[in-house]
Amino acid sequence: MEFKEITLFHSNWSLCSQMVRVALYEKGISFNEKHIKLCDQYPEGENLDKFFLDINPLGTVPAIKINEKIICDSAIIIKELNKLQGSKEINLYKNDGCDSDTLISETTITEGVKFASTLGTILPVFSAPLIQHMVKKLPFKSILKILLRHPRKDRKLIFLSMYFSNFSKNLPKIGIKKFASELINFENRLSKNNKYFYKTFSHIDINMMCLFNRLKDLQLENCLNTDKTPLIERYWNHLQKRNSYQDGILNYYTEKEFSIIEDFYQNKSSIFLNSIIKELDILKSKQ
Repeated sequence: MEFKEITLFHSNWSLCSQMVRVALYEKGISFNEKHIKLCDQYPEGENLDKFFLDINPLGTVPAIKINEKIICDSAIIIKELNKLQGSKEINLYKNDGCDSDTLISETTITEGVKFASTLGTILPVFSAPLIQHMVKKLPFKSILKILLRHPRKDRKLIFLSMYFSNFSKNLPKIGIKKFASELINFENRLSKNNKYFYKTFSHIDINMMCLFNRLKDLQLENCLNTDKTPLIERYWNHLQKRNSYQDGILNYYTEKEFSIIEDFYQNKSSIFLNSIIKELDILKSKQ
């Protein structure tokens, strides 16, 4: 597919934005970018402004404009990017196994997938206390903007609950057992003969790179480095060596993101880390 111009509308810290950026750098595709200040992190809440809602009526990132075509779902965006000819020869869907749309959807935040039922949909559960920490620091006028302009009622309720209560403080507890189970399942699907999920780097590896990096943000990375999941530990090390990890993820962190993490965690591990590791121990002992 030929293209003249690509513009990416994204946010530095958005998980799905990270996935699309990694795909762009893996393919070697040049792109223009517009950083959107999301309403859960910035007082401006640019994703609720008319100019962006005209691009994506749901008010979520990423969105990409390829020539005159706008796409707003990260998994679909990556499929479209794979059709484009970049400066690097890589096919994100050609591998020795069968491409699994199910597996890809299970490792990203997919609309319509039951909350906290997959690796991808569990991550927001663990992120909730940190997001609540950010939301509580917003001025009240920003909360009013969310109430008046956010197109999704569920997001309105979540942000209002975060602002006026502490309901997210212990929310990760509901995801610990399922998350540990999903990690063990993923460990069992990895091959010691492959650096990546398949023999060559693919879409599933993009998703896992971003998910594991988010665990690092959430001070949960040590659950990937136990003797219960040696293949995951090896796999994560390989993912971090990809140039796209630096280019598409790490290079987009600013002092704002680092200061939020430091302010919330105070240079300590997540209070949920030990519970996850204990659950991994229990599950592994049953195998």
